[in-house]
Amino acid sequence: MQLQKITGLTGHSSGIYKICGGPEPGTILSFSGDGQIVEWDLKNPENGKLRAKSEYKFFCGLYSGSTNACFAGDMNGSLYRIYFETERGETKAWKTHEKGLFALLELEHSLVSGGGDGTLTLWNKDPFFPKETRRIADDRVRSLIWDPDRKVIVAGSSDTHLYIVEPEHLRVIDQVENAHKSTVFSLLLSSEGSLISGGRDAMVHFWQYPEMVLEHAIPAHLFTVNDMALSPCGRWFATAGRDKEVRIWDLSSKKLLKVIDRLKFSGHINSVNTVYWDRETSILCSAGDDRSVMLWRVTA
Repeated sequence: MQLQKITGLTGHSSGIYKICGGPEPGTILSFSGDGQIVEWDLKNPENGKLRAKSEYKFFCGLYSGSTNACFAGDMNGSLYRIYFETERGETKAWKTHEKGLFALLELEHSLVSGGGDGTLTLWNKDPFFPKETRRIADDRVRSLIWDPDRKVIVAGSSDTHLYIVEPEHLRVIDQVENAHKSTVFSLLLSSEGSLISGGRDAMVHFWQYPEMVLEHAIPAHLFTVNDMALSPCGRWFATAGRDKEVRIWDLSSKKLLKVIDRLKFSGHINSVNTVYWDRETSILCSAGDDRSVMLWRVTA
């Protein structure tokens, strides 16, 4: 595997907690503790566009192509709908969570958010309003993923459990207790349909899915596995660690292929909080507490 650092992007004044796809192919959005949402063009990345500014930290977010709106969750437990073209409407926010909004998921006609109070909220996208809030966990909901085949939500919590949730009324239909020794920070569905979880215990777990039987476990980082991303080719996945490293793994063999660190590749100098693998450009994006977004070209 060959790795090339394309560039590092600066401009945020606080840690970056989420990267996601942007409004156009080949663009990304970064959500930061400085309350800013910035758009970057991966083909011409040097100058970012400030798209939104809040007095609260943004912990998560996504761009909805179906509504042409950005949705962002903050430390106050509020979810914002933001139109980048202001003529389309004003920014709107609803607060349904206590202790922060940490995870956000888009379904076909709705959104689901996970809060620091252990609740999920089901949202209508357009018009934008909360439909239902339900407590599913005893601690923070930190990760969410949608299974389009089984049409269920998988949620990871700081109570160490995994929850399988139906999307109509957010009822728990199955759960795995003690899926990790601590918080389940990240979830990934592979191209082969297996479920992968990453935790504060620095482990990555591979689950036989939907049976939810643990198949394999690897000590992936020295500290928390904050996020994971699947490559566009479906053969690799990347993990973001509190140990300041991005690691790339072979999905089939589960072997470590590359460690992106400060010493060898001029990587991050603080915790890496988020990774995103862009399908349009195949560029791997990473960001974290050092307030920078780094772009990587990965080839076999």
